[in-house]
Amino acid sequence: MRSLALGLALAAVLPSSVHGQARPLKVYISSDMEGIAGLVSGTQVSAGERDYAIGRRLMIAETNAAIAGAFDGGATDVLVNDSHGSQTNLLAEELDRRAALITGSPKPFGMMQGIDSTFAAVVFIGYHAQASTTDAVLGHTYSGALKKVSLNGREVGEYGLNAAVAGHFGVPVVFISGDRAVVEQARALIPGVEGLAVKDGIGQTAARTMHPAEARERVAAGVKAALAKRAQVRPVPMTRPVTIEVELSTVEFADACAMVPGMRRVSGRVVSYTAPDMAAAYRVSRLISNLARP
Repeated sequence: MRSLALGLALAAVLPSSVHGQARPLKVYISSDMEGIAGLVSGTQVSAGERDYAIGRRLMIAETNAAIAGAFDGGATDVLVNDSHGSQTNLLAEELDRRAALITGSPKPFGMMQGIDSTFAAVVFIGYHAQASTTDAVLGHTYSGALKKVSLNGREVGEYGLNAAVAGHFGVPVVFISGDRAVVEQARALIPGVEGLAVKDGIGQTAARTMHPAEARERVAAGVKAALAKRAQVRPVPMTRPVTIEVELSTVEFADACAMVPGMRRVSGRVVSYTAPDMAAAYRVSRLISNLARP
């Protein structure tokens, strides 16, 4: 009887891996393109443009580095979501075969499609700064039509919207790579997040950039290190209800958005919507972005 009690006590305190049942460590990677090392021009990040093949190749390589870093850091499952443009940039056959891929659009949760509470950590690769930021390489929020986006009064970019969605599911963002502007913005929103600035913007379409090979090595190492410290990073909290306010580039875009039931017209180019939670607010942000198209 005493030996049985001792065995039960040990089972309670020893790691599950001792019994051959390691806990799953699921990592979610959202990959964008504007923040990839070496890329500065719209011709490099836009499908059909002359240099798009270059941007695509570099995006795939940097994403693969993040996948490798995640598995080196103990990940048991990695899900990658193509989060740029048409969201068909990552070629499945060229991606690390250990990872699963979400590709294509539209998707209900866009850049965060597939996230849920079963993940242990989120990683952002190739991200860019929010709209209207100085010295931010190809900075914007969804599109040039959205000049300012705020959640509960705090201005954010795609990094903030996406981190808040992860937070809705209780998952922390532990690593972000991109230009220096987005890394600084992310650190202000997510205390403890590991950030790698792969380039320093010179205006919107020029930068001093890290060599892509160096960037990939540092992304892999950074993701691995961030996973080891994931317990120190808290999910981004969002008080409910969540109010999203958007300043649009034209009155006409605001006119279209104002027709959505529940949308409030703040001023000529500004609309606001109060959602019950961040998941609903995120869907509204995507709706506004789709309505604000020429």
